[in-house]
Amino acid sequence: MGDSSGAGPSRIDALDGLRAVAVVAVLLFHLDLAWMPGGFLGVSLFFTLSGFLITRLLLDESDRTGRVALRTFWARRLRRLSPAALVVLAVVALMSLWGVFEGTRLRGDLGASLGYVANWRFATAESTYAELFTSTPSPVIHFWSLAIEEQFYLIFPVLFVALSKKRALLVPGLLALTIASVVASLLTESRNLGYYGTHVRAAELLIGCLLAVITARRASTSSGSPLMSIVGGSAVVALLAAMVVVSPSDAWLYRGGLAAVALVSAAVVHGVSRGGPIAWLFARGPMVSLGRASYSIYLVHWPVIVAMTPDRMGFDGWPLDVARIVASVSLGFVSYGLIENPVRTRRVLKRTAVGATALVVSMAGVATLTVLVDAPRSMVLAGLDAPDEVVDFAVEDSANPSNGSTIAPVSAPVARPRVLVVGSQLRTGVDISRSNVVVDVVDDSSPGCAFRVDSVDDCPTVSDVATKASANGPDVIIIGVGLIERRIVRERVEALESTTSVDPVAIRIVEAGKAVDEMLRPFAGLPTIVVDYGKPDAFRGALEDFDLRSDSTVMVVGGNPDRLGEAIEEIVSDARADLARVMVIGDSSSFGVAQALHNVAADRFEVVWAGGRNCPLVEVERIQWWPDMDFDMDYCPTFDGVWRDMIAEFEPHLVLEIASVPEQAAQRYPGDPNWYTIMDEEYATRHEDVMVSLMEAIDAAGATFVMFDSPYVHGGSLGGAVFADDARVDAWNALMDSWVMRWPAIRQLEWSTIVAEAEATPGELRDDGVHMAQADLDRIVGESVVPRLLEILAEREMSLGSVP
Repeated sequence: MGDSSGAGPSRIDALDGLRAVAVVAVLLFHLDLAWMPGGFLGVSLFFTLSGFLITRLLLDESDRTGRVALRTFWARRLRRLSPAALVVLAVVALMSLWGVFEGTRLRGDLGASLGYVANWRFATAESTYAELFTSTPSPVIHFWSLAIEEQFYLIFPVLFVALSKKRALLVPGLLALTIASVVASLLTESRNLGYYGTHVRAAELLIGCLLAVITARRASTSSGSPLMSIVGGSAVVALLAAMVVVSPSDAWLYRGGLAAVALVSAAVVHGVSRGGPIAWLFARGPMVSLGRASYSIYLVHWPVIVAMTPDRMGFDGWPLDVARIVASVSLGFVSYGLIENPVRTRRVLKRTAVGATALVVSMAGVATLTVLVDAPRSMVLAGLDAPDEVVDFAVEDSANPSNGSTIAPVSAPVARPRVLVVGSQLRTGVDISRSNVVVDVVDDSSPGCAFRVDSVDDCPTVSDVATKASANGPDVIIIGVGLIERRIVRERVEALESTTSVDPVAIRIVEAGKAVDEMLRPFAGLPTIVVDYGKPDAFRGALEDFDLRSDSTVMVVGGNPDRLGEAIEEIVSDARADLARVMVIGDSSSFGVAQALHNVAADRFEVVWAGGRNCPLVEVERIQWWPDMDFDMDYCPTFDGVWRDMIAEFEPHLVLEIASVPEQAAQRYPGDPNWYTIMDEEYATRHEDVMVSLMEAIDAAGATFVMFDSPYVHGGSLGGAVFADDARVDAWNALMDSWVMRWPAIRQLEWSTIVAEAEATPGELRDDGVHMAQADLDRIVGESVVPRLLEILAEREMSLGSVP
């Protein structure tokens, strides 16, 4: 991947063949083939081989000339590595402008790759959970290894010159640097930094350098002893075996394991470079040709894989893998033949000044294209912004949950009631502010305008106010009335007194009753408080009478803030008591559904979410999506940690379980280093144990457990993930079916059918293949989920003989 063995010491064809093995391993690994989980070790082999070859070049120059021309060395490296890399970056940038590649971080990724610092960008990146879904994989993430090599090429020759002034210091000095790098890996806690950090990965390059120095004074590489052949052959077998069994999530790799792999790679390099049968095998023509083009193949292979998605190609599986391999190798050879080799051998850009000018102009051009690449502000899909804590959607500030990992207590303070203030009295809002309750007030009062059925002087009518109140859905409507409304009654009484002999007191009582009915009847069924700022009279009596006849209206005398606060609390408490309590557990999709239930049916359900992003039913240490991507899950709620106490305290009527991705992905459990999938017995056993405990708690609370089945994953950034395989989805749904058979009290909700019916084409509403926009989810939940849950509640009520 890095340097060629072309200049200086004689080129060893077998080492080119070794490059072929390395690049093929990386290519197969990036195709996500189950039988090649350790193909990423091909990069480690590249590192060790590059360190060996570069040191051979430096030793040869030092021996021949007595010095190392650093400027010439760096110029050769740039001429060797930059042209093909710049072309790939330019093509990726152009394809991004055409919409082939996208992502919120792509512009920065391109810039970091251009400056050969991509490894540090990926090592220190704090990508949000949402970005994993809304961005396609970065088409230049593989530039991290090229960045490490360029940084090494910049620093190592200077160290070599310093150490080689006294050749006896060379081996001890390199050994000390290698040990320091290994120690750095032991002290590095971050998995990202342990994989991408130059200070950690330098050991693999330095081990190659040590090999070159130690073997420099030995016999010619054209002959090799049988022992060397045996050692080299054994190392090749060990390295290939590691590529088949090792996973990038194995913790030992980041505790000196990568350096150990480099020692094996060094044995392979030494065995191959000394000749013999193993060298003969790697020196075969096709392998040598593939190895010489390996750098260009490495450059193009990952953008090809990212661009050739199943949706774009129209097919998947092994035909797509073959197509990607053919495209990568073909484009790699084109790049090698037309760009990399002609520039390196000076068939083009022969003069140094011309080459330098071309390099500067090319870098400026790529930088310009990079600036033009859009950094879209992608919409966060429903559930991806879920917090790391329990959310009661009726808890204060739940709309802006913290990003901490502490689980909030379920008995959190009651939410601020939303209060709509209407009527003729400006003092109502003042009384609310002086009361002992905290509320969110929308003051829509109209001082000076009587609260009446007919419109006068552009004042709103009772009907207008009632319609607006119904649309806004406040928790409490507060109507302030006083002298202006009494004046209307007085005018009516005066008009009637001149035309009838009926007792004026009786007329006032009747007309006051009519006026109050006209004002308050449109608010029937809505939680309403009438605050009267007038004196005790017929109008007050009519208000009190209406209060007695209405279950939803409370009359309060104005000027008493404490009583007003008590009335607000009573109404809110009564309203919450009438709601069905729904507890939702599961992954990020469950949060989106919980939010939708609150958005569209807050008048029917009190919703609490106790799930977690990417969290399954069982307690796990890590969840693995791809062989090189897994997540620490120490924030996930569990039955023992959260759900048992929460079910007992919240006393839900329904418990909804909604999860797909983490249940279909690989899981690693506390105290067990192995990965398990839904196909494994250990997975089933652990889920069975949790289900037994969960059902006991749910039954004890008199609740009903509702399980949402899992839809198939279609397209998007997650469509090609291992957990998106239809067989995984079917297996998870089958396991849930088995639980329904065991516990007949469980109700199933056919979420996969609901989603399929809502999408004109599979995956149409799920941009990442899993999650919808919240607006779409609200609509679907309102149309299909809420009615089904109400049916389940009705069944529950009939079986219990009570109404929640």
